[in-house]
Amino acid sequence: MRFFLILFLGALTLLASPKELKSFHAFFTQTVVDDHAKKIVYRGELWASMPQNALWMYTKPIQKSIYLNGTKLTLIEPSLEQVTLCTMGDEIDFLTIVKKAKAIDATHYKATIGEQTYLIEFVNEVLSSIRYTDSYDNHVTLNFSNGVMNKAIEASRFKPIIPANFDLIRE
Repeated sequence: MRFFLILFLGALTLLASPKELKSFHAFFTQTVVDDHAKKIVYRGELWASMPQNALWMYTKPIQKSIYLNGTKLTLIEPSLEQVTLCTMGDEIDFLTIVKKAKAIDATHYKATIGEQTYLIEFVNEVLSSIRYTDSYDNHVTLNFSNGVMNKAIEASRFKPIIPANFDLIRE
């Protein structure tokens, strides 16, 4: 599940929309349902800004922070007292997904990258949800609430603060 989460977040390196989204801040609920109908629900807060900066702050069921800065991913897990650093490879960022999205109707968009299809929804012209089935047949839904688009986000928000006593893992 952790591997999936890192890959998924890598794919969402930057949020953008067909409406020229330059930044995005929202609370999120991420629901993952596997092929045995086992469901896990994550909650947190997301900040994203061009070019390719994102901070996913998970609050439930456990606390963790995932910083995405270009191709660099920093995962801070306080409960484990560890930080994982890795470089992203050829993952498709969300900007590419959204740029390739085609309107289905006034609020729904569909993007297909390789064999992966993403369904994107806007409510009142604000990003509301993203749905897809990943390569492990997990059904993934990201619902956003209180979304704010195109408001400046301080660059310092995307700089991870690594506690000195945490173990450092490089992948």
